[in-house]
Order: sequence, then C-alpha cells, then structure tokens
Amino acid sequence: MLSYVFSCRIESVIKMKKLLSSLLILLMILSLCACQPVFDTSVPTPKDYALTKDQKLLVHFIDVGQGDCTLLESEGEFVLIDAGEKTAADTVCKYLRCRNLKTLKYVIATHPHSDHVGGLTQVLKTFKTENFITCETDQSTNTWLDVLRTVDKKNINYIDAEPGDTYSFGEGSFEILAPLGSGYSGYNNYSVVIKAVCGDISFMLTGDAETESENEMLRSKADLSADVLKCGHHGSSTSTSDAFLRAVSPHFAVISCGEDNEYGHPHKETLSKLKKYSIEYYRTDKMGTIIAATDGEGLSFYEASGQKIESTLSSESTEEAPSEYIGNKNSRVFHRPDCGGVKTMSEKNKVIFTTREEALDKGYSPCKQCNP
Repeated sequence: MLSYVFSCRIESVIKMKKLLSSLLILLMILSLCACQPVFDTSVPTPKDYALTKDQKLLVHFIDVGQGDCTLLESEGEFVLIDAGEKTAADTVCKYLRCRNLKTLKYVIATHPHSDHVGGLTQVLKTFKTENFITCETDQSTNTWLDVLRTVDKKNINYIDAEPGDTYSFGEGSFEILAPLGSGYSGYNNYSVVIKAVCGDISFMLTGDAETESENEMLRSKADLSADVLKCGHHGSSTSTSDAFLRAVSPHFAVISCGEDNEYGHPHKETLSKLKKYSIEYYRTDKMGTIIAATDGEGLSFYEASGQKIESTLSSESTEEAPSEYIGNKNSRVFHRPDCGGVKTMSEKNKVIFTTREEALDKGYSPCKQCNP
C-alpha cells in the first residue's frame, strides 16, 4: 500500500514538473514575442502596397495627425518629406520599417515648424540618410536645432534648397520650385516646394507655402501643372489661392490634417475652391494614410486598409491639352473641340478660349462629358 502511494506521489511530481516546464517554455515564447516590434494596425505591411512591375512610383501621404509627412518610393529608393510632430516619430519609423526601408536617399525638411520636423530627429537617428534638403532660416527652437545637430553628427550631406535644382530617385525625379524669396514675416513661406514626376504623372508638394510664396512661383513662369496637389498649410485659407489652383490645375488634391484640430483645418474656403474646379480631394483626418500609385501613365489611390479608392486617373485623362476650347454662350459651359456638344452648338453661341484658365476666368464651367 505504501509502495502504491509513493508511486502515485512520484507520478504527480513528474506531471507537475512537466506542467511547470511547459509554462516556462510558454513564458519564454511570450517574452521573445514582446521583444519584436509591434506595428500599429493602421500601418500597412509591405505586402499591402508592394510595387508591382507596372507601378513605378508610390506616394504615401502618411497620417501623422495635425502635421505633414510624405514618403516617395520608387524602385527601392526613398524620399521622405517632413515627419510630423515629435509624438508622431514612432508612427513614422514603424511605417518606414513596413516599407522594408533601409536607406533614405533624400530627406526634405520643408520648414522648421514642429508639426513638420518634430519627428525627423528620431527618423535620422534610426535610418541611414544620404542627403538632407532644407532652406536656411533663423529658427532656433530646440526641436529644429536637434534636427540640425543630428544631420551634422551623422555626417549627412546637407543641401540648401535652390529653385530649379532637380534630383532623381528610382524611376522618379523632383524639382525644387520654392522658396524664391527671403525676409518672410513667418516661416511658412520658407517652405521647400517640390514637383515630383514619374512619366506623365506629377505631384505638387507644397509644405505650408502660403499665398505670398504661391504668387512668387506664378511669377517665376515655372511649369506648375500637376495631376495631384498636396494643399498647402493643411488646407488653410492662407494657401491654395485661386490663381495658384488654376495654374496647377490638378485632377486630385490631398489634405494632411488632424481630426477635429484646433485650427479648423481644412478651411471651408479651400474646400469650396476644390469643389468649384471639380477637383476630387482626400483628407488624412477622414481616411487615414492615403497612397497614390502610378505606372507613369495612370494613377490610382488606396486607403491605409488597402482598399482601392474608386476614382482613378486613366492615361486618357493625361493626354495633351487642346490648343483651344469652345464655350457655349447660353449654357456657360466650355468643351474640347472634339466634344459631341460642340457639334450641336450653333455658331452664334460659340466662344473660343485659347486656354482652360481663360475659360474658367470668364466664368465658364468645364463640360462633364469631355472633361476639358
């Protein structure tokens, strides 16, 4: 009897040791998992937006709340424009890791406001960066000085933004358009404005540039036309003037701002202008991160979930603009010369415009069929 009881106790001890051993192994596994980076569910994984053979450029408008952060990606080369507030640094770094990013070919600090450069110090410390582009100002906040000290400590090539200079990455390139002046009353107009191009598709990325800088760009006679406009200053009424919007003449606009932000961005004046010119717009405060993908001819947009946004720009939409437009005096609508609406129009009702901007200036609306 004693032998049986002793045997049972031995068996119980063995079972207990096995149980403790299993629990120890489980705890070790959990501990190892905890050491791995945990990505926000809002951050797409590399497979969600992997470049296909047809996609030559991805433009990621990363949701950093009330701030700005844009990533250009082409054939394994990357350009980062701003990185939001310091509190957004982790989000930006996680996103860059999700893109399997090892090196940033260019980092552009549009201007020294914290909602654009606050997260840059951590980004520069985390990822190898080859070139840093910005415009010199007298800003001396700790946030901005930390960025400059990191650039110096990491021996990153410092480039002063010069309008007209062009840089390439992968299948894409970008040209610096602004700032063109100096002595601005605020730092917004010191914003480095670039036009990124891939094939026939282009993106106007404006930082916080306001009307003063926009007017300087208009006077420079540079080609400001672009398929996508990132509205300046988070959609503030101080940017995206009528004249600038007509010159860019985008098919789409993107507004980067925080949900229920204290500034009321985007302002209703800006949204009204976009609607006035039939420009479809997307907002990071409503949709989160927005990704544009192009093969150099067409353009598609995606939400952070990977869901494709229905509106797309086909290669037909990027065909060369006609040399003239024909308006109808009665309907106050203007058309392409080959539009069916022109064939039924009486000669006395026709009015000829040499440019699309001229027709818009005269109060004519674009035909919804031929999309002039």
